[in-house]
Parts: sequence; C-alpha cells; structure tokens
Amino acid sequence: MRAGLRRCAALLLLSAGCAQAQQQPARDQAPHLVGDIGLGISSSPVAVPAQSRSTSAVPYANFEYGPAFARIDTFGVKLAPAGYGSVELLTRVLEDGYRASAPPQERLRSSVPLGLGTLQVTPVGAFMANVYRDLGKSHGTMLDLMYAAEIDHDRFAFYPQAGIEYRSASYVRYYDGVARSASNPFAGLLVEARLSGHWYLVANVRRTWLDDSIRGNPAVRRRSLDSGLVALSYRFE
Repeated sequence: MRAGLRRCAALLLLSAGCAQAQQQPARDQAPHLVGDIGLGISSSPVAVPAQSRSTSAVPYANFEYGPAFARIDTFGVKLAPAGYGSVELLTRVLEDGYRASAPPQERLRSSVPLGLGTLQVTPVGAFMANVYRDLGKSHGTMLDLMYAAEIDHDRFAFYPQAGIEYRSASYVRYYDGVARSASNPFAGLLVEARLSGHWYLVANVRRTWLDDSIRGNPAVRRRSLDSGLVALSYRFE
C-alpha cells in the first residue's frame, strides 16, 4: 500500500500522475534509477475565457535517483529524513502564465517556484505539504496540501485524492487580476493499470473549485476547473 500511495501523493496540482515509491539506497550501494518514464497527454484548464486550454503531449517522469527525484511537474532533492518521509527542496514547472490567445504584449510569464516540502506515507494514507516562493514576476507564496488513499483491485490501483491550494494576494493579483489571496479546494482520482511486464497506463482527473476572490474577476465565468492526464510509462525497478 505504501508504495502505491507514495506514487499517488506526488500528484499536486493538475498536475498529475503518480510517483513511483522507492526504498532509500543503502549507503554502500550506488544509486540507480527507480520509477516511471514515458509519454503522456495533458489537458490543463484556465480560469479566464480569454486564455486557451492547454492540451499537449508531455514527457512523463516519475522516478528517483538517489536523493534526487522527478514527480511529473515537480523536481527536487531529499535533504533529511523526517517522520514517514523526508524534508525536500522543491521546484515546479508550471504554465500558469499560459495565454495562447492573447497578443504577445499581454502574455504573462509563468511562475518560478522554489520551496520546501514533505511527503509522509503513513499507515493511514499519504500526506503532502509543499510551500513555495515565486521567484518570478508575482513574488507570491504558494502552499499545496493533499491527502491520498489507495484501493487495489487485480491489475488496477485506484487513488482518490483531496486537498487545497493556497495562493497569496500578490500571486492572485498577477495571474487572476484580483488583489486577494485564494484557497482552492480540489478532489481527484488516479487510476493505474498494469498492461504487461513493466508497462503501465496511468489516467488522472481532477476538479478544482475556484475561491470567491478569483471568481470576483468579471472575466472569470467558471466555478471550477477540470484537468487530466493520460500517460503510458515504463517502470524501472
């Protein structure tokens, strides 16, 4: 159960796919690649109608190599053990500045988050908490919290998820045009199917409910955003 939960808890945000669980390598053992590498199709929503939905082929990377790891759109290194997991130095690759339909002079720069986090895989489920500072234009703060459970059935594994995204006022002002902070709850489901041998098919869907502060922008006509990812991956063990 813990291996699957560790994979699922790597999904923040959209984000989403499932991180392969690994045991820490022995001190006298050279690190080796453990996890998933593949190709997926991602569909990311936007709140403002003038922005376009981003649907594109994306590399799928969910692996660990010693203390370093990749979890879909999150990359980092484990700094020290803590509880059921570790303290991690993190960054994310986001497209929050995506404006395909806007003229070049109106397009925003995507955030450059850098922060600390932890992934705790406990006997009752997986808990994730990450806090970031945007080193880009917004200079805002981002906090992501998530809980994930696991249900196994034959060749399938199901991972229901729930959590909340907090975005500071400066972040929301830059990207959503309102000067208030926002807390956006979300729920999702990831399904992982073993096809044959080391090949896996992963599908994830997620709904995020927009905070009233974001919906206060007259250009925002949605109460929620839906995102998804489908990926084919090869698992290294």
